Amino acid sequence: MPIPNTSTLEGLRVLVVDDDLDSCTWMTCLLEFYGIEVHSTFTVHQALATFVELRPDLVLSDIAMPGEDGYSLLRQIRQIEDRLDKSTPVIAVTGLGKLEARFSKLQARFDQWLLKPVDIDELIRAIAHLTGRSILISELTSSY
Repeated sequence: MPIPNTSTLEGLRVLVVDDDLDSCTWMTCLLEFYGIEVHSTFTVHQALATFVELRPDLVLSDIAMPGEDGYSLLRQIRQIEDRLDKSTPVIAVTGLGKLEARFSKLQARFDQWLLKPVDIDELIRAIAHLTGRSILISELTSSY
């Protein structure tokens, strides 16, 4: 079976924010397979510091985290960007139920919502779409 063309997303910088070490590690390994430069953080405070320093192409954030949550992170990212006149795509990753996520989506301005467990092909398609990279269906993980 063919291995997907990883060069399509190569060079992207993605900030992953998740308080769960296993989830963070899984997403990091997956994204690195596609040639994405991944920076992982476990708290909103760490994520904001990394965001300002890194200026990532995309942020992938869990919603339910202790202390400050993904909504707080998104609000603070948008406040920073208002001063910079720049917008970074932010994907919410959540274990919330579909009804809760649908309601939450109306309140927040995430660019995309993915429910856990995250479908790999859906994640890769979302990243490619939001960063303006085109990816062929044959390049997705289900093809290998």
